[in-house]
Formats: sequence, structure tokens, C-alpha cells
Amino acid sequence: MNVSRIFSISGNFMQNGKWSVPNPSFKGKIVVADDGGFRGYCDELYESNMSDINKTRYIVGLLTTNRRRDADGIMFYKLSNDPVQAPLLYIMQDLSELNSGSWSAPGQIGLFVRKGVANITLDAEDYSEEEEDRIHAKFAELDKDLNGNGMVISICQNLIGEM
Repeated sequence: MNVSRIFSISGNFMQNGKWSVPNPSFKGKIVVADDGGFRGYCDELYESNMSDINKTRYIVGLLTTNRRRDADGIMFYKLSNDPVQAPLLYIMQDLSELNSGSWSAPGQIGLFVRKGVANITLDAEDYSEEEEDRIHAKFAELDKDLNGNGMVISICQNLIGEM
């Protein structure tokens, strides 16, 4: 059996020079496979005019060691079932260095453009098969045919395979 690891994930981001409120502005859970790839979800906690469907985001990414910094890093996409919410990219090269991350959104030519600073926190949780199944079931609610979500998942899977 492929034993996975379960983490709670939380974070915050800066937009227009200000940190979003509350801090953290999102919280969720991920299941990390042996290859570092992970899937999960998070709830958006900050106040905005977003739709209820957009308050849950689906996370897919990679937890890995940054060899240049000899530190654990993370890269993930936040995906949504809201047709007006494009995927967002979060990267933190060193999880132990507060505010060392960034978040990006798609630009006009499809490449992701950095929008601001981000901070991501991971906390290991006790493993249970039931919790892993619950997290996977929540991730399965993502509409893969919307907003390029399926393509983003494929890109992550290919990236993990190449590492």
C-alpha cells in the first residue's frame, strides 16, 4: 500500500500591498503521496464578493526539497468550480522562511504573472485511511472540465513524473 501523509495547510497572501484578513486567509487539508505530489482542498476565509461555490478551492501540487536552499518547498495550484475564478499558482521555496512565497494568476498570454507575497504553513496530522478518503472525495468534487482545471492537474502530474 502507498502510505500517504496528511497535512493541514493554511496561508495568507498580499494583494495591493496589504495582507488579506483574517490571517490565515485560507485553511484546508492535503494528502501527500510518496513522490511528493498532493491533492486536497481549502476553504477561503477572507471577506470578498466571491460566490459561495468559490469559497472552496481544490489544491494540486508538489511538496519537495529545494536543493539550492536545503529546505522544504511547496508549489501548488488553487482551482475552483466557479467559472469566473481562474487557477492561481502558489510557490514557497522555503517553508521555514515566513513570507518567502508568492502567488500568481494567469496573464494575458496564458503564463502566470506574480501578483504578490504569500505565506504557507503545513502541519502534519495523524494518518487515517478515513481522513485520506474524505480529502480525496472532497477533491473529486472539482469540475475538471472548467477553467482548464483538468489541464492544470495534468501539468502537475507530468511535472512530478519528471522530477
